[in-house]
Amino acid sequence: MQIKTKFAVGDTVWTIRDCKAAPFEIGCIVFDGTSVYYGETRFDTVIESQCFATKEGLLKYAAGDGNENL
Repeated sequence: MQIKTKFAVGDTVWTIRDCKAAPFEIGCIVFDGTSVYYGETRFDTVIESQCFATKEGLLKYAAGDGNENL
């Protein structure tokens, strides 16, 4: 079985933490059988659907632009 992820270890991604846009460097990738999670450590992970390559992509998601199908 091959699992394809949007990002790799070492990539920097954007997410929302403490109600603010925040970047973090991926230190680990966790797959629980159905979903992919990224984190700096395996104890602090974010689901793949809430990680973005750019701050602009995150802000567009947070504004609701194009997310009606989520």
